[in-house]
Amino acid sequence: MPVFDPRRGECSFCGDCATACGDAAFIATAETPWNLRARVGDACLAANGIVCSSCRDACGETAIRFPPTRAVPLPQVTAERCTGCGACVPTCPTNAISLVATLHELEAIDA
Repeated sequence: MPVFDPRRGECSFCGDCATACGDAAFIATAETPWNLRARVGDACLAANGIVCSSCRDACGETAIRFPPTRAVPLPQVTAERCTGCGACVPTCPTNAISLVATLHELEAIDA
């Protein structure tokens, strides 16, 4: 069974996996194939007072931002911009970022 593992690299949504798969495990589509979004966990360096912005730097969609503050800025994920590509996951030095299913994705799984 095919599995997307963002720790091994991001998904560019190019469709090559659907083209290459002889078992039709993937369906080529113009839409994003899932509703995953980045979530920053407690191990985040910034959340622990250490300046780090590796997740923001890896995000091509600029979905992760660090609002200005007098303290160490904390990452904020803008869900509407996040594609769930996973580019931010392997760049986090503390493995604090994961992709989580949105409510819409969970409803589709239950259906």
